[in-house]
Amino acid sequence: MTVVHDPPFTPFTSPADDDPAGRPRRLLRLRADVQVEPDGDDVDLTHPWGRQRVHGLGADTVALLEEAAAADADPRELAEHPDGVRLLRLLDRFPFLVTSVLAGADGEPLATAVPIARSATLPAPAPDGPPPHLTVVLSRFAYLRRLPDHGPDACVVESPLASYRVTLCRPLAAAFVAALTSPRTIAEAAAAVGLPVAEGEALAGLLAGAGFLEPTAEEEGADPALWDFHDLLFHSRSRPGRHDYLSGGIFAHPDQPQVPAVPGAGPREHGPGIDLPVPDWDQVLVSEPSFTEVLEGRRSVRSYGDEPVTVAQLGELLYRAARIRRVIPGDPQSPTAYDVVDRPYPAGGSTGELEVYLSVAQCEGLAPGVYRYDAAAHRLHPRHWGGAADEAAFRELLTAAWRATNRTVEPQVLITVTSRFGRLSWKYSQIAYALTLKHVGVLYQTLYLVATAMGLGPCGLGSGDTDAAARALGLDWTAESSVGEFLIGSRPGPAAVGTEFVDVVADSRGEAG
Repeated sequence: MTVVHDPPFTPFTSPADDDPAGRPRRLLRLRADVQVEPDGDDVDLTHPWGRQRVHGLGADTVALLEEAAAADADPRELAEHPDGVRLLRLLDRFPFLVTSVLAGADGEPLATAVPIARSATLPAPAPDGPPPHLTVVLSRFAYLRRLPDHGPDACVVESPLASYRVTLCRPLAAAFVAALTSPRTIAEAAAAVGLPVAEGEALAGLLAGAGFLEPTAEEEGADPALWDFHDLLFHSRSRPGRHDYLSGGIFAHPDQPQVPAVPGAGPREHGPGIDLPVPDWDQVLVSEPSFTEVLEGRRSVRSYGDEPVTVAQLGELLYRAARIRRVIPGDPQSPTAYDVVDRPYPAGGSTGELEVYLSVAQCEGLAPGVYRYDAAAHRLHPRHWGGAADEAAFRELLTAAWRATNRTVEPQVLITVTSRFGRLSWKYSQIAYALTLKHVGVLYQTLYLVATAMGLGPCGLGSGDTDAAARALGLDWTAESSVGEFLIGSRPGPAAVGTEFVDVVADSRGEAG
């Protein structure tokens, strides 16, 4: 639908038309994925975060909104248009729909700020940025990266603290942002990279409005000191609300082959492997304490008995905590179907991406070395070493585990949990790594409870060496990497189980005594 306005709405094309100084100008456009559906005086706005119906906007303002969706609009021209003020008020109500475009002195885009969160607030449309003598610095949470669909010369600057993603359309704009990694004036940063000072002012203003410059201690949103960069970024990007990337089970890689549900033998595995005994159901039920006794008795054990854990005990622990109970084949006619893996612990999508390896230092009935647990066949496969370097990596894993216990215990058996990431990322986007860490957590608890019920000494570790694990296990860490470490050994005394509920409820309620 096209409506001729009087005076006509003319999107900005060149600053020379009415700005003889040729200064950069701030323009507005709707996000590319916003759909405007007119209905008389009303309009439906569909966007990544949902849908809004705006009543009584007026047919002329609705038509102006359609034009603004098709081309960049100068907010100064909108403010002078009879229906423009109403449109600007609408955009103030829904700032997450509006992209702020910064055009350079030549009229070509210099940068664009795209809202990526519904909580975004519209950066001020004034074209002038901070004064050139102002000292500014980039937030320590900001980062530059390349996106393949943003053009050959473009890169983006993002931050977990910012509700905008800024696309830097020219190499000089990216160089200017990089020049702000240390405190300097805008004029100094612009001169350092050869950017006109006026464009530096405008770009600094856009970055400040979008949340990329370091705030002062007095400003709202000051640097959250207790967060590391990677933790805050991981948190903000693996949960919806702070970004606009497609997230969840969207099957973003249907053209890639699926990672098999049950992995095959690795290049370092030869021979039939070691079949582990299968525990007897009735005997387990008769001999074990109740679930509540086990749950209340669960502890991390960092000292071992004189006799090491046995291969039979290891076999029972792995069978009960980590085996594959069944594989449910996916529909071969469906492009998004995959084999579902059922294990004793829950997992998102039942992908079954976690694998278990053993680094054995002491175990009755099992030679020292590295083994892969075949969860489908309940079998151990020795990882044959290629020389002294592989043995050194094995020792490195055990040493790292010893350090992780504050040097309190020499490991008997180290369980290394790995993730075959492709099993998750084939289906899930943005949340795949977060999911695998959640799966590690539920596997930890399952190992804890089964080991406690069996009278073994369990201890989950907080970290491990990715490179050493890759060397010792013979893995490509980008395809399958260690994501968890867990120690198992013999208990130094009788098995500990809970005999009563222990809590701090009375103390917390002020009822003690």
